[in-house]
Amino acid sequence: MGHQPTTDISNPLVDTSCDCDGNAEELKTSPKRRKGYIPYSTIYESQIEVRKNGYWIPCLPVEATIIKVQRDTSTGYHILNPFIYTIELEHGRYKWRVLKRYKDFSYLSSRLMAHRAAEMFKAPVRRARHRIEEVIEGTTIEEEDKQKQGKEPNLYPIFTLSKSPEIDDYNEGCVADSTWETSGVSKTSNENNSNNNSSQQNSTPQIPLKFQTANQLPHFPVLPDSVLSDTQMQERAKRLEKWLRSVLEIPINREYHETAEFLDVSRYSFINELGGKYKEGKVKKRPGGNKVYIGCKQFCLSWLLPWSRRWLMVKDTYVAYMDPSNEQIRLVLLFDEQFEINSHELLINTKQRPKEFVVSNLQHVLMLKCSTEEDTQDWVDTIKNCTEERSGQIWLHKKRYGSSFPQRLNSYCQWFVDAKDCWEKVSSLIEMAREEIFIADWWLSPEIFLRRPMAEGNHWRLDYTLKRKAEKGVRIFVLVYKEMEMALGLKSLYSKKLLQGLHPNIKVMRHPDHYLGSGTFFWAHHEKLLIIDQLIAFVGGIDFCYGRWDDSKHLLTDLESVQFADQSTKTKVSVSGDFQEIKLTEEHETNVQENGENVKILEKTIIDGNKPAQGGRFKDVMHRAVDRIRSSRSRETTPITNTPNQLSTPEEAFTSEIKNVTPSIRFNNFTGNLSALEEHDSTSITNEENSTRNFESNGTEKIDKAKEKRNSIGAIALLAFPMEPKQRTLVRRVVSNLRPEKARRRWRLALQPSEETHDEYIVNYCRLQDSKVDMSGLQGAGKLWPGKDYVNFVHKDFVDVDIAFSDFINRYDKPRMPWHDIHSIVYGSAARDVARHFIQRWNATKTEKLKDNNAYPYLVPKSYNSVRVPKIFFSPETQRVEVQVLRSVSHWSTLIDKTEDSIQQAYVSLIANSRHYIYIENQFFVSLINSPDVNNEICRVICDRIIRAHRENETFRVFILIPLLPGFEGDIGATSYSALLAVLHWTMLSIAKGEHSMVENLRLAGVDNVQKYISFCSLRTWDLLCGKMVTELVYIHSKLLIVDDLYTIIGSANINDRSQAGNRDSEVCLLITDHEFIDTKMNYQPYKAGKFAFSLRKRLMMEHLGLLEGTYPRVKAPSTIQINVEDPISNTFYEDIWCRIAESNTRIYEEVFKVFPTNLVETFDELLAWRAENKLADDDQDAAKERLSKLVGFLVEFPVNFLRKENLSPTFASKEGLVSSSIFT
Repeated sequence: MGHQPTTDISNPLVDTSCDCDGNAEELKTSPKRRKGYIPYSTIYESQIEVRKNGYWIPCLPVEATIIKVQRDTSTGYHILNPFIYTIELEHGRYKWRVLKRYKDFSYLSSRLMAHRAAEMFKAPVRRARHRIEEVIEGTTIEEEDKQKQGKEPNLYPIFTLSKSPEIDDYNEGCVADSTWETSGVSKTSNENNSNNNSSQQNSTPQIPLKFQTANQLPHFPVLPDSVLSDTQMQERAKRLEKWLRSVLEIPINREYHETAEFLDVSRYSFINELGGKYKEGKVKKRPGGNKVYIGCKQFCLSWLLPWSRRWLMVKDTYVAYMDPSNEQIRLVLLFDEQFEINSHELLINTKQRPKEFVVSNLQHVLMLKCSTEEDTQDWVDTIKNCTEERSGQIWLHKKRYGSSFPQRLNSYCQWFVDAKDCWEKVSSLIEMAREEIFIADWWLSPEIFLRRPMAEGNHWRLDYTLKRKAEKGVRIFVLVYKEMEMALGLKSLYSKKLLQGLHPNIKVMRHPDHYLGSGTFFWAHHEKLLIIDQLIAFVGGIDFCYGRWDDSKHLLTDLESVQFADQSTKTKVSVSGDFQEIKLTEEHETNVQENGENVKILEKTIIDGNKPAQGGRFKDVMHRAVDRIRSSRSRETTPITNTPNQLSTPEEAFTSEIKNVTPSIRFNNFTGNLSALEEHDSTSITNEENSTRNFESNGTEKIDKAKEKRNSIGAIALLAFPMEPKQRTLVRRVVSNLRPEKARRRWRLALQPSEETHDEYIVNYCRLQDSKVDMSGLQGAGKLWPGKDYVNFVHKDFVDVDIAFSDFINRYDKPRMPWHDIHSIVYGSAARDVARHFIQRWNATKTEKLKDNNAYPYLVPKSYNSVRVPKIFFSPETQRVEVQVLRSVSHWSTLIDKTEDSIQQAYVSLIANSRHYIYIENQFFVSLINSPDVNNEICRVICDRIIRAHRENETFRVFILIPLLPGFEGDIGATSYSALLAVLHWTMLSIAKGEHSMVENLRLAGVDNVQKYISFCSLRTWDLLCGKMVTELVYIHSKLLIVDDLYTIIGSANINDRSQAGNRDSEVCLLITDHEFIDTKMNYQPYKAGKFAFSLRKRLMMEHLGLLEGTYPRVKAPSTIQINVEDPISNTFYEDIWCRIAESNTRIYEEVFKVFPTNLVETFDELLAWRAENKLADDDQDAAKERLSKLVGFLVEFPVNFLRKENLSPTFASKEGLVSSSIFT
């Protein structure tokens, strides 16, 4: 019988919450283990650590009852042990059953005797070590005062529970557990000696030592079951039950790992957020079983090796097994549409026997064998029951667009345009990570800076940021594309070695291996993902690599022109003043219902710390979170033996960091003001440091001084409270009332995970806000693109990317190529879906390459039953939407026996059903109609939709923005062929060249005025470089679709077969559907537009038209021009503004710079003549500037007729002609 959770798991999208308070001391074995709670991070603990800490939930009893004894009639093999005992167990909210024979009890008895004998030899050494540690640590003054007063420091863990009718009834049963705790069952003798808590002493009188009995087990019956009668067997069952209860009451026996195995308990049974305990235990497994061929060893494993013993586990959304000898997971079978147990087809093929059963999914076929038929049936029933619950059932059903993931209602999502804002958010949320960070990237450059200008040195460099988190115990897993080195110079091996050399907690794998027969020479992993704690996911088109950082200005030059402002223009920032930039929050819960789905979000009411009237609330919100974390850490009595570079948990790193901070903190009048007190090394902070920090104009000396001041201020971060008793007492007195009394009275027993982790998010957020560096005294551009970040792909491709800060382009001669891109962030269940994709890919790569390397663990998904979304993550741009994860994956990328092209299906469906407009930004546009060379349907469905609008006389618009040239090194006018021309060839064939192009098919259908319905545009800008006027295209790298201001697709998928087919490049996108609307106009008529789609489309159009605040003056729209982008399909906007500005800007650039590509050039000869003409920018800069002053934004026309009379297909003499055309399509 599998475990039936007491919490409500009928809806995996529900975010439930319950504010509970427990005042039990923390466990002495692990910094994060406390009453009723085993943290998720323990899945990465070593076997030694797990066995030291124990398998059971701290401070909760284990009840065991033998409910049935029956004779096994299925076989005659068990002559001495013919009876099967059914044991029912209860541990907190978990209930399960196990089936055992007498020989199993006998074996456990002998193992316990041996274990107890071994522990007796170790006891003197352990006691001596404990005494030494107590002397070294000492007892703080505060703890002594608390003990004298009979008080215990407050601890406020908050637990995640469903709101169900059973809660109050279960809460009333907590008294028995408290009695069990104080009676000595849950604690070792050493723990009872150290936990002299007066409140417990008063409630439960101490029993004199002379009356206490030794922890000894009852006599174990020695006669086998075969010699006993049925009447005697009932008495035998009672004796065995009494013996088992005694085993579980003695800590040294209960915590023994073989006791846990006897009761079908493993290290993964009760871990928080891991999906409950359904059923687990030892089985035999047939070797092999991969559905996708991964080498000749697959055949050998299946037929030449014997069955092996494995520990099988059933969780809410997957089945996994581990090697019982080292307790390492060996395989994870995720629930999917082809997940089956005892499939009829498999039963026929495998000739299954009564004690065997088969579990299969898209990746694997798992053949298993049990010891009894009853056990086999129990496994089958448990797995079927699990898949029938909603959390498991949802994965077995067909999903929209053929995706592997369902639609997630009431999700929260935010868009980012260009990398500046996105990477700043990335850096902040990485700093808040508690447990895991997943990164999947096509190209990853560890030395990139996430925040610019680099006013804080290397602090926000990606490798430094990841190293900081790894040193604090966060596990970081990175998947990067393993490139063909002869074709691409990404140096992924260098990135892997650099990252893994930073800390053992960082693991990197590259995929795929390019060997003959693999079929992966041409394809790539193209996702750009960052997942934090399986709660936050960044998805989009921005790689963490060189050349991607940019903002809305799209500057062409970067000559490192930092200057210091005059004294009169400096801005002074008070060190001890109010936290004017910090927005603190106060929690309350909000129920949001959409289509029957209920999400309970932890709301954060924004509080202004400046307002004196709210000073108390400021204090209560910001600093109580600090106190809660501090109080829970301060009672930790077991010393942390790990070195700073070998911290096993985030809490160890946290404590280590705190102990190294010397400045004290005090609060002024409870208004939230902080000021620095004397440091303990007798070094005082000067008045100048306490009052202002300025950048002065006296050279580099002042810059160093400013950095020193910043560091002194950074020491006053909210997490950096000193550990000395007086200051800690002061902080605790200030912040003692974090939780309302009503919440504090609930749930004294810890049954669900502590929300202290969410308080850490709040404190870390405040700390980041406080550590911002003032740059108001600086003028000039700074060096925003150091070294390899200064790129121009068309001029020169990357070289020596392992030498990060060496320029490879002369920045005084060549302008950089600006980069335009789009990314997104999603929270909650949708983020769990993105994490599930990463886990599937990571596990597939490990199976294929490093299956037996335990340094690279298999990853497991967190449960969907309860997902908490702290509002501290959100910004004003965050919108409540519906999100669905879309993918392009197949056998080579994820080892699944299926090709998923849900991205293409979503594109085709949304375009075909669009009503008003389609807005596309993409790096490529390769899609032919009725062509054998290109198979994706995007061009065809756009063409069909325009034809329908033409025939029905509808107002319908299509906006397509692509880069002017592909991002490959090459000279169009040169004699040698290049990849640039190859991609340009397929782009022109898709748009207007040939019988398979969109424009030709529209004209054949009678649409003569194609521009009335569709516009192809690009982006361009200009600047002065060392006195010379230069221009360059703005490279569009976005992968975006917006339809009707209602639907948005953001991700990594380009418009070509590589991204859309599913069996080529692997991709991930988000389909975001709005459910909150605003009133606007569509073709002059009132219209309900989705907040997310509308705000993103408006932001993009305003940037392209130079309407944003802070737009670079050279392309900023003149104030005399009135532009309203709210109605995108009206003639006023589409024809009079969008198309006219694009045409005007194009003509200006052609006149001033003789730019190409251009519609004025249709042959190579014309191109040579065009390039030879004199440029107005060279002949008369004043006249050129006058013409350029007429520019409005970055928008220009894409030249659909460029070189249309030339055959641009690769020649056989070129390297591009020697490879398959599928590389470019």
